[in-house]
Amino acid sequence: MNIKEKIINSAKKSEKSIIASSILTLVVGIMLAIYPGDTLSIITKVIGAFLMVFGVVQVINYFKNVKEDRIGSASFALGIILFAVGLYLFINDKSLTDIVTTMIGILICIKSVYKIQLAISIKDYSTSWKYNLVSGLIVLSIGLIVIFYPVKTADTILRVVGIALIVSSVYEIVESIVVIKKIDTTVKDLPFKEKGE
Repeated sequence: MNIKEKIINSAKKSEKSIIASSILTLVVGIMLAIYPGDTLSIITKVIGAFLMVFGVVQVINYFKNVKEDRIGSASFALGIILFAVGLYLFINDKSLTDIVTTMIGILICIKSVYKIQLAISIKDYSTSWKYNLVSGLIVLSIGLIVIFYPVKTADTILRVVGIALIVSSVYEIVESIVVIKKIDTTVKDLPFKEKGE
């Protein structure tokens, strides 16, 4: 196999792996766009199961250690905590959505309150304070909606993320197919010197 063939095969393999990962993100995007709440529940359950398994492994490792090594080890406590958090997430699969969305809402509110405060502070020095005040109040309203309606907000955000994933995945798949079709002629046109030339 000469250098050109190696480059062609390597490039094709890379593009095929991109296609495979893009198909995966396309499936996730479709799931998020159509079933945002259910998809997030599944993801939360998977995270919960992973934490439980990791917690059990930590506890097993603790008991596998000799007595002297157990003295300064936090594996047992860490394992119990991880298992408990994982179990909670697995049972309450909507809780992660509520926590994350509520935190986002709080951050939005903090930012908007700061903007309102800034608007009031520059009232005597700038005529643009009204725009800052209005935009701050609008953003504050959005933050409060996110806090009080976390599930609906999360569904909307996830649908947007799903659509974005679909678009980007389809683009990557098409781009990779085009590259695979053109790569033979592109590499053949490049000047290479074989060993011994």
